[in-house]
Amino acid sequence: MARHQPNRHLARLLNEARWNPAELARTVNDLGAAQGLRLRYDRTSVAHWLTGSRPRPPIPDLVASAFSRRCGRLVTTRETGLARGPQATEDPLLADQDMPGNALDRLAALTHADTDPARRAVLTGSAYDLGATSATFWSPERPAVPPPARAAGPRATPADVQRLRWMVHIFADLMERHGGAHARTALTAYLTDDTSRLLAAPARPSLRRELLSGAGQLTHLLARMSMDAGHPSLAQRYFAAALGLAREADDRGLFATTLRAMSTQALYLGFEEHAGDLADAAVDTAGRRADPALRAFVLSQRALTHARTRRRREAVRDLTAAETQHDRATGLPGPFTHYPRPGLDYQHGRTLIALGDTAGATRLFSGAAEARAEDRHRSSALTRARLADTLLTLGHLEESCVQWHVFLDHYPSLRSAPADQALRRLRGSLSGFRRRPYAAAVLHRARGLTVPPSPT
Repeated sequence: MARHQPNRHLARLLNEARWNPAELARTVNDLGAAQGLRLRYDRTSVAHWLTGSRPRPPIPDLVASAFSRRCGRLVTTRETGLARGPQATEDPLLADQDMPGNALDRLAALTHADTDPARRAVLTGSAYDLGATSATFWSPERPAVPPPARAAGPRATPADVQRLRWMVHIFADLMERHGGAHARTALTAYLTDDTSRLLAAPARPSLRRELLSGAGQLTHLLARMSMDAGHPSLAQRYFAAALGLAREADDRGLFATTLRAMSTQALYLGFEEHAGDLADAAVDTAGRRADPALRAFVLSQRALTHARTRRRREAVRDLTAAETQHDRATGLPGPFTHYPRPGLDYQHGRTLIALGDTAGATRLFSGAAEARAEDRHRSSALTRARLADTLLTLGHLEESCVQWHVFLDHYPSLRSAPADQALRRLRGSLSGFRRRPYAAAVLHRARGLTVPPSPT
């Protein structure tokens, strides 16, 4: 039996990062936890890797991400020496996120894989890949024209565009009411069947761009639902597909909005510098002449990334600009046309937390929580959880418990990974106060709730 060769690539990276094996193992475990993976690696695991053993996917990708964060440069999976050779069972979607072909073909391949339970398991089991982000510069493309064989049948009409827009509202509303894991597979099926057939129909160029834009909005929503369901790598792929559709639709606003969402995902997973780059790209893409609501939306995210990377002056500047732009906005309500005030206040509060102003953040979270619609369980629950956290930080245990009770009112209606994470945070933050009546009552309610396994 052939013996493993020592992994000199991994040894060099450990030296560059100034890490010992235990530190690498802890970081990989933390990155895995952020992506819904329960890992228990330790220094002996890394010692085995150094002697030549190779962990199963997606661990090599997580190792590469860990070194990328530590070293301040992109480290590829191959550079770690842990990448495995091609396997007969490997899904081609995992080998190359920027697949050849137009945006519609790439989306069709992805949604067909997602509707197949076996292939979906491969997609949801893979890791977020820092090296796989699509080109983030704005460059509109000519829409792909369906070949004659696909163009047979009735022509697309403005009513078809209206139907797509209506479905955007329906799925955005479902996500806000019940979380991303609810109806995620229904949206996947809708894109696979109804939307793909509609986009194969002949249509005049202007109408086709509107259809592509509607499909791009649905794909963007599917990416957000996948992220909220706890599938970061799958979300990353759908975001890339949404960028491609935005290019073909010549929809600059959708492109900027998608970059902003990608920045949110990167920040949630702990990739702060990468999130900042994406936020910069979103602001640049939107441009100074963009609709004020869009400008406020992208500037508020860049403010948060500045705050998280200790750029206080830039964060305050972008916060001020976002507030100014929001005051000028006059767009009609809609998931891609309007930035609700509670959303801006929530983002502003998160930025103040990163800047060390817990009291100011608490005031903003409180206002946002009161303004949230009660039937929007996801946004209401996450805002209440943030408010509970800040109140406890300020020493207001009783007030914090009141907010946790409201969070628990919303939680049973949700299928959302961030809500599950908030429930775990509740248990951890209040465990030290379990002998206090207010905290004991909250913990008693929380014990009756179970965090579900990662949904599909």
